[in-house]
Amino acid sequence: MLPSIPASNIVTVNPAVISSGGKALSLNTVVLTDNSIYPINQYASAADVGSVYGYSSDQYKFAQCYFDGYVGSTIKPSALFIARYNKEDTSARLIGASVKTMQLDELQTIKGELALTIDGTAASAKVDLTGVTSFSDAAVTIGHELAYDVIFDTQLQAFIISSPSKGANSAISFAIGAVAEALKLTESTGAIADNATLADNPDSVMERASGYTLNYAVITTIGNTFSLDTQKALAKWNSKQNSRYWFVYYAQEPTALIANNTNCFASWLKENAISGTTAIYGTLEQAGLACGYAASINFSEMNGRATMEFKRQSGIAASITALKDATALESNGYAYYGAWATANDRFIFFRNTRVSGDFAWVDTYLNQVYFNAQLQLAFMNMLISYKAIPYNPEGVAIHRAAAEDPIKEMINFGGIQRGVNLSEAQKAQINYEAGFDAARQIETTGYCLLIQQATAQVRGNRGSLPLKLWYTDGGSVHTVNLASINVQ
Repeated sequence: MLPSIPASNIVTVNPAVISSGGKALSLNTVVLTDNSIYPINQYASAADVGSVYGYSSDQYKFAQCYFDGYVGSTIKPSALFIARYNKEDTSARLIGASVKTMQLDELQTIKGELALTIDGTAASAKVDLTGVTSFSDAAVTIGHELAYDVIFDTQLQAFIISSPSKGANSAISFAIGAVAEALKLTESTGAIADNATLADNPDSVMERASGYTLNYAVITTIGNTFSLDTQKALAKWNSKQNSRYWFVYYAQEPTALIANNTNCFASWLKENAISGTTAIYGTLEQAGLACGYAASINFSEMNGRATMEFKRQSGIAASITALKDATALESNGYAYYGAWATANDRFIFFRNTRVSGDFAWVDTYLNQVYFNAQLQLAFMNMLISYKAIPYNPEGVAIHRAAAEDPIKEMINFGGIQRGVNLSEAQKAQINYEAGFDAARQIETTGYCLLIQQATAQVRGNRGSLPLKLWYTDGGSVHTVNLASINVQ
């Protein structure tokens, strides 16, 4: 080609893309436990959990039921988070990544420097592992050179360096140096600097969980640390989170089997106006199924809405087989995993799947968690996608368009239902708040999105337009009563 001036001097094409809308919330579970080696960690399968906690552990039993989801689900849980709940102050630790593929002869070739900071003091050592006879022997050698406690965890197949102190004064850094790299004690090789050293309360442990991920919606517990008072504290914390999380409490309380008993956990929830908690009379495995049910809800599936009622999993035994016990549990507000029989068949599933607070039922509660997260995501994408959004009818239209995709998704899923008859009291309240006959629109379309113009003061402060969304959940049939009439 002959010498030429670039065409970009006249015409410039600037590539851009319109975002598809970001990633949706998954209703994953955070399990709080008292014996986690990690401050918090993510697992993709029950096998992953078993490799860390052992295949006879409660964590593994829970994970098996969790990742299996429920019979008939079109998706299965993809992630489980397990967070440590410190019952007392503990020591900071540097937890190395797994070296399970390393052979002893390879270990014996490692020599060089290892350095890190423990409790604010620099520590370093020249390490030579030429003569070690095992990985545990290597840990002893490193500990002797560093003058700090070092072990080799055979379950994790990893080296762990610990601070000698506990609590607020205990701290540890990632290691550096050739030995640190070889033994996977550096940040780049996947080590974890565990500085969660203070005794936990609900605020601290959930702050740690949320600092690690926000892609969860369910919280439950495993371990002996969680007394009834601790469980109540967790339920109180959850009740203050604006219906963002679902707390799953489970136990086989003798008091729950006494009808209309005010001295049980579920009654305490009602008496103290605690919202967002489900009390299950049942076992660890049944709690795993409940949490797995939430993570198995397919919000992209047409008519994919799934009530927790009647959900089951092969291999999980019923806790309740007597009508008297079932009636007592329902009077007290407990969900339970029971067995029912017809003339020649037996069914095992969840029943009375209530959640404390105004939402009343677990599926309704979880649907709103997801729906509100989708609305938040949609409006965040709106704000970053437009150069500016005016306070006029055009701005109203932009807001309405942003909300349209989450609303359509919920209609497709079945979380918004058309044709639901509102009571006269509901109609009056909605119409009063809306200023027009919004109730008629809600009955026809399943929802009404009201967007009004902002005042001059709000506009001057760049505040939000007045927004309000009503939608009809529609509920789900849990009982059938048929009048079977023989006409002769």
